[in-house]
Amino acid sequence: MVHFADKHIDVKEAKKHHGNNKEQLNMCSRKFVEFSRRTDLHGYKYIVMEDLNVFERTCWAMAVLASICVAVYFVVTAYKWYARNPIVTVIESTQGAIWDVPFPAVTICDLNIVSRNAALAFANEVTLPPDTTVDFVFKAVRLAPLLHTTYVVNSTQKQDLYKLQKVLDLNNISLEKLFRKLSPVSTCNQLLERCMWKSTVYRCDQLFHQVFTLQNLCCTFNYYALETSDYKQVKTPRRVASCGYQTALTVLVQTNPDDYYSAQVASQGAFVLIDDAYNVPDLDSTMRLVNPSSEVMIALSPERTYSTPGLKYFTTEYRKCYYKDELKLGKFRQYSFHNCIMYQKMQIIQNVCECVPFYFDLDQRDGFSRTCNFNDIDCLENVLRFDDLQTFEKYGGTVTCLPECEHFNYHFEVALGSLAKTIALNGHPFFKDVKLENRSLVNVFFNDLVSTKYRRDVYLNWQNILASFGGLLSLMLGFTLISGFDLILFFIFRVTYDAISRRIRRRDKDAMGITQYGGNKKSKQFQKNHWMEHSVKKSDLKRW
Repeated sequence: MVHFADKHIDVKEAKKHHGNNKEQLNMCSRKFVEFSRRTDLHGYKYIVMEDLNVFERTCWAMAVLASICVAVYFVVTAYKWYARNPIVTVIESTQGAIWDVPFPAVTICDLNIVSRNAALAFANEVTLPPDTTVDFVFKAVRLAPLLHTTYVVNSTQKQDLYKLQKVLDLNNISLEKLFRKLSPVSTCNQLLERCMWKSTVYRCDQLFHQVFTLQNLCCTFNYYALETSDYKQVKTPRRVASCGYQTALTVLVQTNPDDYYSAQVASQGAFVLIDDAYNVPDLDSTMRLVNPSSEVMIALSPERTYSTPGLKYFTTEYRKCYYKDELKLGKFRQYSFHNCIMYQKMQIIQNVCECVPFYFDLDQRDGFSRTCNFNDIDCLENVLRFDDLQTFEKYGGTVTCLPECEHFNYHFEVALGSLAKTIALNGHPFFKDVKLENRSLVNVFFNDLVSTKYRRDVYLNWQNILASFGGLLSLMLGFTLISGFDLILFFIFRVTYDAISRRIRRRDKDAMGITQYGGNKKSKQFQKNHWMEHSVKKSDLKRW
């Protein structure tokens, strides 16, 4: 027996599927016409306007399509630009008050690293090995500053430093103790004769304290970089509420040219380093050279950069900065890019040479090993000459240094002149009984009562997106908020309602189907009754 029922059913199902696709296509066409007639977007009504011929409507359709493409291109381009630059820094005000800006740290270093008198005293007091003389030690300590410099050290100098290290080991003297003994600044009163802060004269050791830098043992004022407790100071950096000469810090620096024995600069005088109070003074700090018998006026122009609260919601990958309390580096009080680079240098030296330079504060050696000595000079020489970025990244630590989200900058202008020894000074107690020979007068103050204030803000926020994208869509398509409301109303509520209505009608139509294969046929009267009922329901639905 042969049956053709399955084939007949497949053909009918295919026709039914084709009919459904055609019905959906017609429905989409009707909805487009309906939407084009009701929307206020530019150009759509001309596509379906019956008064225009086919060519004109085609031109309008192409114009609308081109506008959509151009609008999409500009919106995507604008979004990509915002995504690449989510953070912007703008000038908020040039009239910020200077009392909102802390006074910077001022570090003064003698250009003479090794005192002649101290070197001679050291050579005479240490215990010497049998093959070493006092004269050799006196000459060898002159080479001690070569340990942490980029200068080329020849083999003879290295051999002398190796022998000097044996002397230090025999006497159990560390490099830090050695440089303290050799420094012409055993106390800050030796370098700074008079100090004045806000027109009040203080003992210099009340305002300044010693700190090691890459250059030398220096004296620093308003310094808060490290969490140390070996000196007394106020809890926060000092501030001033006035501007001009002698309204902030005035220091009388004394130098002794006859005591010069080892210096890295072919000059006499002192370095003055200006930096943030929470930064470690280093060679990348703002620097000024002060020569003997001169007066220097350093007029500061402070700048403050702050961040809006919305910036914290971005990851560091996007905002490209750290907050001061976001990343802890050893014993530093606050994070800064300056301190991070310093910390990273120490990590590189630690990873390569397995030691830490003596000028890296003892309280700061969190997890580091021994102090570098003259036996490590070959390794240190190679590390300090790293100029290959890949080599730097290879030996660098796990810390990724980024700029600060909030920070202070201190740009300055300098005026200087020669001190006249014959000019009668006024009766101010600062100049009482002062001899100006080999003296330098340093004045550090704010140049104006106002500062520049920068704001670091989120550029990719809803206001900027609405203004930018809304302007592009309005220019290209005539898009407005009312148009957006109409789009939502039409494509969500109207289309959804029509889809549900079609599904109900299709279900009723399927329920009234009477074609069966392999079963009994309904009577003609039964088919007629169902046809009449279906017609009545359909006509009622249309009227509704």
